[in-house]
Amino acid sequence: MATLQCAAMLIGMGSFNFALLDALLSAGVAPDRARQVVDLFDRSVDERYGLHAQVLATKRDLAELETRLVREIAENRVGIAAMNERIAETHSSIAGTHARIAETNARIAETRADLIKWMLAALTAQTALLLGALRLF
Repeated sequence: MATLQCAAMLIGMGSFNFALLDALLSAGVAPDRARQVVDLFDRSVDERYGLHAQVLATKRDLAELETRLVREIAENRVGIAAMNERIAETHSSIAGTHARIAETNARIAETRADLIKWMLAALTAQTALLLGALRLF
């Protein structure tokens, strides 16, 4: 009966599990207890593998990540190119504003010179009128 139980237990086992079960049975461990130890070991390995599988990346995971990163980098480059265009437009606009400021400064200087000219002419005319009025009285 024990041989049939052992044969039934061996079905579906991997070579390591078979070797472990054989070693436990050779060491005098009862077949039921040996099977429990092998099952416990299997569950422990499965749990650890499950934990590692959640943390470790597969080649497929890495390929998907690379694809996503390449796409995002391309999108970022398009965004950067658009920003560079806006920066160039802003620089152009600033240059235009500087040119208008320079024109305004030139007109202010010209207007100032004209005002000084007209003030001197008005003061000269006023002085002449005052001198003429003083001669009359």
